[in-house]
Amino acid sequence: MKVIQIQGGTVYIGKDDGTFETLPLTAFSFVPSVGDEVEIYSNGQQTIVSRKTKPSAGRQNPQNSDQSTSYKQTTYIGPHVVNKVIYCVLAFLLGGLGIHKFYASRIGKGILYILFCWTGIPSIIALIECIMALCKPADANGNIQA
Repeated sequence: MKVIQIQGGTVYIGKDDGTFETLPLTAFSFVPSVGDEVEIYSNGQQTIVSRKTKPSAGRQNPQNSDQSTSYKQTTYIGPHVVNKVIYCVLAFLLGGLGIHKFYASRIGKGILYILFCWTGIPSIIALIECIMALCKPADANGNIQA
């Protein structure tokens, strides 16, 4: 299976039988590019997509060593991965000004928070976002996708 198109937050994956499947970008364990060969895992409720990689030169597979493929899970390292603690502290203390949005590289939303900070609405939304971020599980490095 191959990534054939990426449009917004949706990724189109071409299957070997000529059909395609659409998946949200959040299902990927890496930053996909058009042409990436992928493998899809699903348990009915959750879908995870990982990239297919060729085995390293030093490692040989005894069966079909010329056509073998190993699977390597990589961490998503897109522009919206942030440290959980820093994001939550910024959202709680300076969320009314949208500082946590700037930290998460969401500049447009940060500007909206600044424009409407006098209403108090961004402060309420930032408090909710802080609570939501606290509930997200962090990866091994303490990062979350914001």
